[in-house]
Amino acid sequence: MQGVSVILKLRLAGLSATALLALAAPAHAAAATDPADPRAPVAALYAAEKSGRPTLTTPAQQRDAALTRGLAALWDKVEARARRGGDVAIDFDVVTNSQGAEVKSYALAVERRDANHATVVATVDPGDWVRQSARENVVTFSLLRQAGRWRVDDVSGIAEPNAWSLRDLLARATTAQ
Repeated sequence: MQGVSVILKLRLAGLSATALLALAAPAHAAAATDPADPRAPVAALYAAEKSGRPTLTTPAQQRDAALTRGLAALWDKVEARARRGGDVAIDFDVVTNSQGAEVKSYALAVERRDANHATVVATVDPGDWVRQSARENVVTFSLLRQAGRWRVDDVSGIAEPNAWSLRDLLARATTAQ
């Protein structure tokens, strides 16, 4: 709350939007590196996206480091099935909720948090990427604290007109014939 108070005081003092962004940038950067902040693993996913090395579509070992043990095991099981001739369950980038959008920028907000659970909402600016609605630019990350750090336990969003959940897509793929 103290940060909000400072920003409101700065706005009242008439500082420019550029100055406000400069003040907010260190807080966003701190979220990306503070392991106690549940935004940190989500910020790392978007940093990887922006660098052209998306974490969740890379080899399982790298992807699994970002996920809870349960979600990683489920994804590994689905990938093993796909290698044996099954369908690919995840045919889009869950971090951007797209099949090729580049992340121009993003904003992260902690929607809910307790000692071991958190929900982080990412609002993505895909630049010139055309969406059916602005709701498709919102990706929600459910996190659990495991082994002393926050890990992604589910990712969800909207692909108009349908809502999707990574965990649900993977679970359905394990039971599909």
